[in-house]
Amino acid sequence: MEFVLNMFLVIVLVGVVNLARYIFKIRKIMKMHKDNPNIQGISIINGEIKVIEKNDTTSELKKEPLKELVSDSVCGQEIDKKEAYRLFKEGKEHFFCSWECREKFLKENHSLEGKI
Repeated sequence: MEFVLNMFLVIVLVGVVNLARYIFKIRKIMKMHKDNPNIQGISIINGEIKVIEKNDTTSELKKEPLKELVSDSVCGQEIDKKEAYRLFKEGKEHFFCSWECREKFLKENHSLEGKI
């Protein structure tokens, strides 16, 4: 039983020494970079301490991309071009908010072609 307690004590002491060592390393790095306004944080991965800096390109990636709006040929609703139903007819591209608007457009144009 005494051997187990001694091993536990050694493990705890090694852990405390490593903790103190990393605290001093982090403190040293913080002092070195104290005047840098771009520091976002510090990471410790596999015993390696790195300073994380703010990066303008990451904030640009988080921004929502601009949507290209198009108008529905039947109901006139504005929709994102990427999400619109599309139809090419007579060399012109038509956009629709729903499949129903697309079908309505096809019915109306088909009936107009027959009367001409």
